[in-house]
Amino acid sequence: MTILLVLSLINAIYQLFSSLFTYFFGPMMKEMLENGQFEDSFRAFMPNTDEATFEAMMDNIATQLSVNPTYYLILFVLFLGSLIGVIKMFKLQRIGFHIYSISQFLILIAGVAFIHSKQAQGGFFSEFITTLLFILIYHLYFKRIEFEEQQLNQDKHGPAEGE
Repeated sequence: MTILLVLSLINAIYQLFSSLFTYFFGPMMKEMLENGQFEDSFRAFMPNTDEATFEAMMDNIATQLSVNPTYYLILFVLFLGSLIGVIKMFKLQRIGFHIYSISQFLILIAGVAFIHSKQAQGGFFSEFITTLLFILIYHLYFKRIEFEEQQLNQDKHGPAEGE
């Protein structure tokens, strides 16, 4: 469980910075892409990249930079919620699970609203499955903790009334 929480923590932190960076520097990066500076920099940095891969990367960057910058500000807020949720889950606070889950589903919805309508490929399904898997694992973890707490209380206080 700790490994999954650490992965969620790393992802939230990375996405926070990535979203903020894209929000502030996206317009400048878009201009660099249009002027060919982006392409020149990437070709110098990765000279052995085949043409098909390179074109796919440039198309992906162009798609990301064509999105309304407000999307990246929304992502920042939602990943901040995700980060808060993960920190609370580390502290075994069930509210963290709810904050995390809501943030993750809103991130998916924002992606559908801003990004996936512009893309030909269907990346939404894999994002949805991954999100659902993490939420399910966290949910089962907290259910197990609740069950163990109930067992502990029963051992301390004897069987509950009516048993």
